[in-house]
Amino acid sequence: MIELPVLTLATIHFGIPLAYYFCMKSRYLNKPWNIKINENYKPKVTIIVPTYNEAKLIKQKLDNIYEQEYPRDKLEVIVIDSASTDGTPDIVKKWIEKHLDINLRLIVENERKGKAHVL
Repeated sequence: MIELPVLTLATIHFGIPLAYYFCMKSRYLNKPWNIKINENYKPKVTIIVPTYNEAKLIKQKLDNIYEQEYPRDKLEVIVIDSASTDGTPDIVKKWIEKHLDINLRLIVENERKGKAHVL
């Protein structure tokens, strides 16, 4: 006697959602969405480089970014220095003078706020 209500509830609980899923899948998921994708589209990208006493590594990192195969007009690099004492901003300024074809900005903070603050 109890089997009939259990079977009815199981059908309602599992059967109807499954039937609905398969109905919607056959109706909508198998059809193309007609989305046109431009394969040549490149979005603008900004790379933020937080620095603090990175004089030994900053030139190499900037060179790595420069070597990326990405359109220069779509790429922006922002170097934010957090009161370095080892001359990191001077190295970045010299690098900018040699690479005028890339959009690179240097922001120098007067007090140490940390890399997390920059991000």
